[in-house]
Amino acid sequence: MLLERAGKRKECANQILKELSLLERWSRIGEVYVVGAYAYDLMVDYDIDIEVFCDKPSANQVFTMLAEVADHPQIVDITYHNYLNESFNGLYFKILFKNDDLEVWNIDMWLFPKSHKGPLSRDLVKDMQYSLTDESRTHILSIKEELSKRDLTCPSIFVYQAVLEDGIENNEQFYDWLADQDITQWTHWKPERKGEKHNGDQKAD
Repeated sequence: MLLERAGKRKECANQILKELSLLERWSRIGEVYVVGAYAYDLMVDYDIDIEVFCDKPSANQVFTMLAEVADHPQIVDITYHNYLNESFNGLYFKILFKNDDLEVWNIDMWLFPKSHKGPLSRDLVKDMQYSLTDESRTHILSIKEELSKRDLTCPSIFVYQAVLEDGIENNEQFYDWLADQDITQWTHWKPERKGEKHNGDQKAD
């Protein structure tokens, strides 16, 4: 049931990406990666995360591209923030998209320079895909759904670490584990590759 629900959310995400031709549009600007829960088949929230890499990020170039979809009737908001001179070292854009079921989807989009230093979701995808199994996915989805129901904020990477590295299997164990973590700090954690390679590449052609 958990895996099925996550699969249906990913189907919805694919429909939105196709409706907006978003990956194709971004590919005119740089190398495009769909990352995060979408890439791991672990979707709980209505979120799509995209990272794009180019030699020299230009907000004007992105604005020109986003103008092509701005009048779409299901786009309810587009926002932007320049973090190039901050630790994130990138340009951030967000689209809010209301689908036919009146669910509001959050599309987070980052444009980074290829020289970017620091943690990137792109660099986590392949190791996650190697390590995840249906069993570990089920544990992760159960914890993520519980956090969502209780409206608790916790970066998902800590859920992944708890399950894949420390063998956490349920909510009670996770809350005990979480008490010893500092979730306010960036982490460079990556899983060991324990499973078979996941079919498909997260990079957009």
